[in-house]
Amino acid sequence: MTSGPVKPVYVLHGSDAFLRDAARREILAQVVGDADPQLCVTTFDAAAPLADVLDELRTLPFLAPRRAVVVRDADPFVSNHRQALEKYLQAPADAACLILIVKSWPANTRLHRIVAKVGQAVSCSPPEGAGLAAWLRDAAARRGKEIAPDAAALLIQWVGPDLALLDAEVEKLSLYVGDRRTISPDDAGKLVVAAAGPGAFELTNAITAADAKAALNALDGMLNTRGDEMKTLGLIAWHLRRVLKAQQDLAAGRSEKDALPRMPAAARHAFLAMLGRRPLRQLQADFRRLLRADLAVKSGVPPRAAMQQLVIGLCS
Repeated sequence: MTSGPVKPVYVLHGSDAFLRDAARREILAQVVGDADPQLCVTTFDAAAPLADVLDELRTLPFLAPRRAVVVRDADPFVSNHRQALEKYLQAPADAACLILIVKSWPANTRLHRIVAKVGQAVSCSPPEGAGLAAWLRDAAARRGKEIAPDAAALLIQWVGPDLALLDAEVEKLSLYVGDRRTISPDDAGKLVVAAAGPGAFELTNAITAADAKAALNALDGMLNTRGDEMKTLGLIAWHLRRVLKAQQDLAAGRSEKDALPRMPAAARHAFLAMLGRRPLRQLQADFRRLLRADLAVKSGVPPRAAMQQLVIGLCS
């Protein structure tokens, strides 16, 4: 996240509070080392007087290699004191580090250019798409684990792009798998999705078997509180993407062993049977059903009715 020797200024910019806090903690560890933060770290909010911030920066550290001064939610502070900050950074204190935490960091300012020259700006915007899966792989790697692509996709669909929640789930999964190195989709299903109750994988298993009655029963156990419908839609989307990928791999000539997700023999047999019933054209129709259900839920249709219609269509 940070690189090289300690800089006199860091700007943590972006919308994700989890990333900003992680970057702040990493930088402080680098700046003050093992020293007591109460003796060498001062935190201000955006309303802090400039003179107080500068006084802290120019105060020699006590029992620490450097002093760190943090300004949280600093967008107004930067706007109000831009020229003074530019002047300070022309000759910053030797034994102090200024950390500005902002949401916006426009590149067309003189202060931006100065920070790029003497300090470091750290982007704290949440990743999207493939970047989110890569972030999950890094989160697992920090704990000495690997996460299977299918497990990462399931977490993203079920938890969403909330990095704090995703990190907490990876932490739980890392402890759950113990000495095993790889976090599998089954692990994610048992520990994360199963928090919705036993219906979670019962639902996808029933859809795989084209058992509409069992799927509706499983669905009924999953829609307990507001927001459950979006998680359930995410789970179904993950399931359909798995099916689509397997169908495409088989059509491209890959063997069943390589094309199908890892699963027990009975589940594998059911999955193969579903692929026989669900050619690519039918899967395209399934994705259209999913999109219509998502739109219906967001447009005010009762979630349970929209989800039931979706499940019946996927089992037909």
